[in-house]
Amino acid sequence: MTIAQMGGAIEHWLGFQDKIGRSFMMNEDALKYPLSDYLVNDGGIDITSIELEYPHPNFSHRLVDLAVIDRKTKGLNHAFELKIANTTTRAQTGRQRIFDDIMRLHLARSSAAKDCYFIITGKAAHFQRDFRDFTTKTGLAFYRKWFAFAKGQRVAFNVATETDTNYQPIYQTFLNEYSANYKGTGLTLPNQITITCEFITAYKQQFVPYLAGIWSVS
Repeated sequence: MTIAQMGGAIEHWLGFQDKIGRSFMMNEDALKYPLSDYLVNDGGIDITSIELEYPHPNFSHRLVDLAVIDRKTKGLNHAFELKIANTTTRAQTGRQRIFDDIMRLHLARSSAAKDCYFIITGKAAHFQRDFRDFTTKTGLAFYRKWFAFAKGQRVAFNVATETDTNYQPIYQTFLNEYSANYKGTGLTLPNQITITCEFITAYKQQFVPYLAGIWSVS
């Protein structure tokens, strides 16, 4: 499984769908198909090892968008959470959903044999304006707290001790909403989360209709 090829497969698949007039059909569920196709045909993963809407190992009644399972042990190898960048990504609800994905992947990593990945893609203008370069009214480059946008770069950020009012309420909301479904004893926020950029579209906006990014979460 090569992350660069995975990212390229997703963005080119989306570009093809756009070219043939199917962009209106694109949503987060649709991203499972190019990802699964890559994992099977180029990633060397048996199709029976791929599970869509897989039960999260740490929460009851919560699902992971896509998981790769070890066929022998039935344990979790990889977990993937998928997002489409659009105008809602700028909203508070969009920020919350992305952090919820980050936290689910961070917690799943303790059960996974291999890496857990967050993937976001979208039309080039949306990816840049609403995600990568999104700036709040106060001038805060919001998503750069959580994500680096160069391959190999890593961001580590505090969670439990965060006092910035742009982020702390988001962290607390996750805790409030997920505690009831937590399978362990007393859900708490981690001291720190580390996110590494594994792939980012290298082309300029005018050359490709869709951009994509893949980050491992630990």
